[in-house]
Amino acid sequence: MLRTLGGLELEGQSFNRTKPLLLVAYLAIEGPQPRRRLAEMFWPEAQDPLNSLSVALSQLRPLRAVEGEEVLSARLSTDLEALRQALKQGRPDQVRRLYRGAFLRGVEIPLGEELEEWVWSTRERVALEVYQGYNRQARAFFALGLAEKGRSLLEEVQGLDGVRHALETHEPPPPKLEPLPREARRAFWAYYLAPGRASELLRLSSEALERLYEEGLLDGSGHPLHLGGLTLTEPTSSGWPLEAQEVALELARQMPLREALPFYRLGRPLWNEEDRQRAFQALLAEAQRLLSENPAQSLRLLQGLPMHPQARLLQARALERLGRYQEALEVLEELESGPEVAAVRGSLLFRLGQPGAAEEAELAAQGSTWAQGEALNLRGLLAYNRGNFEEAAALFARAAVRFLAAGETARQVDALNNRAIALFELGSPEAETVLTEALQAAGEIPLLRARVLLNLGVVRERQGRLEEAGALYRASLQAAQTAGVLEAAGRAWNNLGALFHRQGRRQEAEAAYREALALAKEGREWVLTAAVLANLAELRGDPESLEEAIALLHEARYTVLAERYRGRLEAFRAR
Repeated sequence: MLRTLGGLELEGQSFNRTKPLLLVAYLAIEGPQPRRRLAEMFWPEAQDPLNSLSVALSQLRPLRAVEGEEVLSARLSTDLEALRQALKQGRPDQVRRLYRGAFLRGVEIPLGEELEEWVWSTRERVALEVYQGYNRQARAFFALGLAEKGRSLLEEVQGLDGVRHALETHEPPPPKLEPLPREARRAFWAYYLAPGRASELLRLSSEALERLYEEGLLDGSGHPLHLGGLTLTEPTSSGWPLEAQEVALELARQMPLREALPFYRLGRPLWNEEDRQRAFQALLAEAQRLLSENPAQSLRLLQGLPMHPQARLLQARALERLGRYQEALEVLEELESGPEVAAVRGSLLFRLGQPGAAEEAELAAQGSTWAQGEALNLRGLLAYNRGNFEEAAALFARAAVRFLAAGETARQVDALNNRAIALFELGSPEAETVLTEALQAAGEIPLLRARVLLNLGVVRERQGRLEEAGALYRASLQAAQTAGVLEAAGRAWNNLGALFHRQGRRQEAEAAYREALALAKEGREWVLTAAVLANLAELRGDPESLEEAIALLHEARYTVLAERYRGRLEAFRAR
């Protein structure tokens, strides 16, 4: 891209000859031009203008910025095109990013009368376009009763480079300051919040709509003017006027539950008891959906809810997905025992090395399809720990089918992952086929991909294909970072550290372990913390690190695991 706002530079290139770049800018903005006209405009005083143009084109040739023979055209876009698109869409956030200063600010070489006039007139025109874009947004805010936002925009635009000078010679009319009638404002918010569906869901008067068209708040297709800073992506009542909150709540009441949540969240200050109950169900459904791809976000949603049994169970599942096993177990202590609770408790007891997992699996098997899947998966883990890999692989396969039937994508992927590792222990070539199936089931969900790629890396490492293993661990790390899950990222760093350690790359191993340790502590993933500290102890020949791991496990009440690592410490000291 050729940057023309606040200066003149070709992005990503060191080429800085002003006149050739100015030629590209002119062609990109004004369109194709005859060769002779360009020569006379850019080199009016040269003895041979066409030759000067040829020299400039030869300098540009490696950049492939211009094409044509007798008629030349630019092959590059400019930031001015992006700016105008942002202004058209009413997106001041993008305008702020793109408008880095006046058009061709600082271009001071001799230009010739015609070219200089073009630079100055374009600079003024662009500044006025920016002002008009801001003015349009400000006018909308005033019309909707958001006068403070409108005044803030007008103050901001007048402080932008070049705008005040352009306004000295061109004085566009100031925006109207009085708000529209209440019904017109409500109609706008209906179209803004539910474009294409507003008139279907709510009764809107034709007079209100006509007024919105007159004010330019709706276009001919019924699309509302975009307002910067107000979206439903992370809806809260802050910054939204009362009419918008009212309309959001009315829309939520008319929508299916799966669509209503953001509208309920926007209208939260106005909920009645029926709204609270229905919004609670919508929040639960969203938290359930997020368990697969973003358990941390699922947990944040649940923390704002009354601790209904359904909410507590989901909270425990989210904590388990994040590796916060002891916290999850404490949440379950508040719930009555039953198959669904047993499904989660059994998994947690197994992870913590505590007794009772098998009994919980028996109870879970009497529950829903999801709970039955958890029971089968847990029985598979117990069989794996006994070394019964064939039995474990069969149980994991059955669990994956149950999870698939229950629509539990994350747990299906976990069960397939487990089956692949059991098959690998059996020396079965089917292991990689199952991992491929797990990767397909994971789709584009970063967290699920992170877990499968990590296991595939373990398989490759055990096969002695260390370079491939390292690449897979890095891919797992990238996916985990995208998902924002500390535990998965920490495990990827830990595996990388262990790989470097085995390769004798001690400095890289220690750096990777340090990354893993920081993530494990931040996520309160004490099992991973202990594992990393143990690895560091071996790397450094330093048993004190392992002592610290054991202390952490005791503090977090992971007693069984602490004693297991105590045995590892004694073996380490006996060397």
